[in-house]
Amino acid sequence: MGEEKHLSSPTEGVDPSGTDFDRLDHEAQVARLLSSQRHAVDAVCALQASLALAAKAMITTLQQGTGRLMYAGAGCSIRIGVQDGVELVPTFGWPLARLAYLIAGGPQALSVSVEGAEDDREDAIAQVTDLAINSQDVVIGVAASGNTPFTCAALSEAHTRGALTIAISSNPTGALLQIADHALYTDTGAEVLAGSTRLAAGTAQKIVLNVLSTTAMTGLGRVLGNEMLCVQATNAKLKDRQVRILTRQVPSLDSESAVELLQSTDWDLRCALLIAHGWTKDAAVDALRSDTLFRDLLG
Repeated sequence: MGEEKHLSSPTEGVDPSGTDFDRLDHEAQVARLLSSQRHAVDAVCALQASLALAAKAMITTLQQGTGRLMYAGAGCSIRIGVQDGVELVPTFGWPLARLAYLIAGGPQALSVSVEGAEDDREDAIAQVTDLAINSQDVVIGVAASGNTPFTCAALSEAHTRGALTIAISSNPTGALLQIADHALYTDTGAEVLAGSTRLAAGTAQKIVLNVLSTTAMTGLGRVLGNEMLCVQATNAKLKDRQVRILTRQVPSLDSESAVELLQSTDWDLRCALLIAHGWTKDAAVDALRSDTLFRDLLG
């Protein structure tokens, strides 16, 4: 039954108008691939209202305490999920302890194929149990076909435990969309290369995740204006970015003064901004431990 559902997914379809793909010249192949990518963008744009609702729910859940943002999936889908998640730490200063992944086949499956991992429902449930997923957590399940057993089992178990669940799939009748609190169907259809969901479906997944995580992090107070308030200064480029943000936000500071201030706060941009606005360092550090949105601290 599960196999029949999987084969019925639009992502497994063969476009009859595209069966000459291997005989096209390179320029025509590129044009057809690019057209499918534009279609993927359009498919996500059609979800604007649903994306906004899902992002709002993420913010509401994650601002309640120490809940985690988690990504669940197999193969290409979870690789895209992990790519989104790992960037939240350097970009938004999201605590590493508040990120987790439910990966079919375990971490090694991110770089090599693990035989049969996507069909392992028991492992999915075990991973959810090991992570002690609860009502403070957000779990995003990603599966182009919408019926991947591992992903469906992980999202279902997370939902049972009270977590906020979000599903991303390119199959309108997939089981994954029926499980989630927020179902995001990306209508990408058959791939240029039949079944290769790293193409249009994968592009749609990446866009959806970009939008959800960026909107959520902004709502959680980790963006100031349109700049990275919590960017981690882990290299020279990012230290320079902090300096530029600080001098733009506080025009009276020159670059040299900004560097000195950031060094004195161990490159904590939020702390430096508060001090530049007249706070003492101790008061700034104390204030940043609260749940108050940063823009409200600035007044």
